Amino acid sequence: MGGEQVLQNNLVNLIRHFGDLGVFLAMFLESSIVPIPSEVIVAGAAAIGIPIMSILIFGSLGSTLGAMVGYAIGRYAALPVIVKFGKYVCIKPHHIQKAEAFARKYGVWGVLVGRVVPVVPFKVFSIASGLTNIPFFPFVACTLIGVIPRMYILAVLGFAIRKYQGPILLVIIGVCLIAYLVYRLVKNAAQTK
Repeated sequence: MGGEQVLQNNLVNLIRHFGDLGVFLAMFLESSIVPIPSEVIVAGAAAIGIPIMSILIFGSLGSTLGAMVGYAIGRYAALPVIVKFGKYVCIKPHHIQKAEAFARKYGVWGVLVGRVVPVVPFKVFSIASGLTNIPFFPFVACTLIGVIPRMYILAVLGFAIRKYQGPILLVIIGVCLIAYLVYRLVKNAAQTK
């Protein structure tokens, strides 16, 4: 079992044992340092029976506080330190460059868009927002506003997985995950050239 799978299992167990607090902690860790997709946490929480409203509240708060940690890292840590240690949490230099360019171009509105439709992982964009000195309070407000619709969509998907555990839904989810992985592999291969 790979390291990412172990992390996923541990975060789902955290949510199972601690409920709302587990959702908060898992999203805080995901948004700040743990290299695991938020989709797994949020949909997984709904699939194991955490109410959607709890996921919205505790997941959004955890994600926002985790983003604040990322912002502080970008604001107060030196870029060489971020690049040197970023590899341990799946942050590569080209991720930072891409997020920095996006943050410089769109500013605080880029934070809002980046939360609803993540162009780059949350933690990378939070670090880039700190690096580019996007004002802190608008960053926090746009982060919170932006994560709510995403949390809702992912929670509804997780609830559907729980309610309709039929093979058709599983096939659709499997196809979507495979398509996403292929997309990421192709995109990463294109970036390394």
